[in-house]
Amino acid sequence: MKTTRPVMRNGNYHKGHVAEDLLRTARNLLDQETAESVSVRRLTREIGVTPANFYNHFSSIHDLLLRIAADSFVQCTRQLRYFQRNTVTRADALVEYASFAQRHPQIFRIMFGFVPNAISHKIYHHAAIQAFAVLLEIIYGREMLHLHDIEGTRKRARIGYGLCAMGHGLAMMLSDGRLPFGREQGLEQQQMIEDIVDAFIHNELHEALTRPAGQEA
Repeated sequence: MKTTRPVMRNGNYHKGHVAEDLLRTARNLLDQETAESVSVRRLTREIGVTPANFYNHFSSIHDLLLRIAADSFVQCTRQLRYFQRNTVTRADALVEYASFAQRHPQIFRIMFGFVPNAISHKIYHHAAIQAFAVLLEIIYGREMLHLHDIEGTRKRARIGYGLCAMGHGLAMMLSDGRLPFGREQGLEQQQMIEDIVDAFIHNELHEALTRPAGQEA
């Protein structure tokens, strides 16, 4: 006797792939809506399983979101490694960091601060540390992050921490939509990112902060 396989609402067979289907559906929602729209009830309804089935794969909705954030950090690390292999400039790496937030604002939110106490999630924490280590390595041209000596790393890599903080702050402003742009929003955002990174790289920030009061640039 021929059996009929269960069918998801979107037409894909989900048996044995529930975790992957939940992650994929959540990513789709993050690309189209906001992080707040991702819930256990919404995801399970979309793929045609019960809420109880969700908890066979993830401990909570935050666990699922941090798995997505971890995957995004892994992709970020791969992209940064690509920069290293192809001798792209350090400025390009920082531009890419900020541009990611422009392209994926909701995923950027869950990578940085949306989930409380995210650092306690081991998979997320490991992926985030790896991405940060590679970013510092690109800035300095050598390995800088030593987990056995975090305090020493902070002292040796002050410029790196500062550039990362600048890139992160700019990325947050872009992802939150706090900066006004005209009709050519995409092009204007990219140009602004490049201009700001360029100002940091070429010491314009230091010149501006140390210029005597009243002296024009």
